Amino acid sequence: MAVKFPCEMIGWIVLPSIRRELTVYLIKEKKIPRKKVCEVLDLTPAALTQYVQGKRGKGFKLSKKEKQLIHEMGDYLFEGKKSKKDFISRSCEICKTMRKKGVCCE
Repeated sequence: MAVKFPCEMIGWIVLPSIRRELTVYLIKEKKIPRKKVCEVLDLTPAALTQYVQGKRGKGFKLSKKEKQLIHEMGDYLFEGKKSKKDFISRSCEICKTMRKKGVCCE
């Protein structure tokens, strides 16, 4: 039996949708310049454009709660007092929320 770690499944299936939601929120709602979003999220301008246009990250439907957590993470990233440890913790919290409802457990 071949198995994959849950985080690996999240990385392939869910992470692009999280990035898409985050980039759209930051650019369209928070009005953060594209260049700044690329720098903070370590994205190329081409990847950012694909997320915003829906060419990447549309493979997974996010719940209202998940979107709220992603938006809070976006607010946190741009409020100026971020730490890598806290960002990782927030990211893992989003994935835990998704795993509780059975995402990537098939």
